[in-house]
Amino acid sequence: MGLFKKKDKYLKAFTSGKIIPITEVPDEVFAQKMMGDGIAIYPDNNIIVAPCDGKITAIMENTEHAVGITLANGVELLIHVSLDTVNLTEKIFSVKVAKESYVHTGEELITFDKVRLKELGYQDITMLVILDTGNTKKLEILSETEAIINQTNIIKYID
Repeated sequence: MGLFKKKDKYLKAFTSGKIIPITEVPDEVFAQKMMGDGIAIYPDNNIIVAPCDGKITAIMENTEHAVGITLANGVELLIHVSLDTVNLTEKIFSVKVAKESYVHTGEELITFDKVRLKELGYQDITMLVILDTGNTKKLEILSETEAIINQTNIIKYID
């Protein structure tokens, strides 16, 4: 008997810019959802923030172009800036959080040199991938087209 309606919860935009479906990312691993479903944003700025409260469970140590966040309900997210940057030797990205730390929605995670990234021939597209849906009962990617950092709801879920 559901006397109490489950409240919708949201992941917020992790940067500002143009939102595209994950299936339109120009990389097969993301576009074919090999790591999971998600959303991508072409950022207007060089700042990536936490889309939710959670624990930092992974940081791409060498290049600092990606972080993993785990929510209290077990949902695991990966935020990945650019494509094919794993082989970069130049310091373009700077992670602002420590592994195992707890972050709040809107807290700065990564900054990057947007100009230099483009000079080196890389796109600045940034993906949020849902690696594990945890204990959510429902998870829905919303159909927004423009993101405002820490304001636009991009994914809705119910625990």
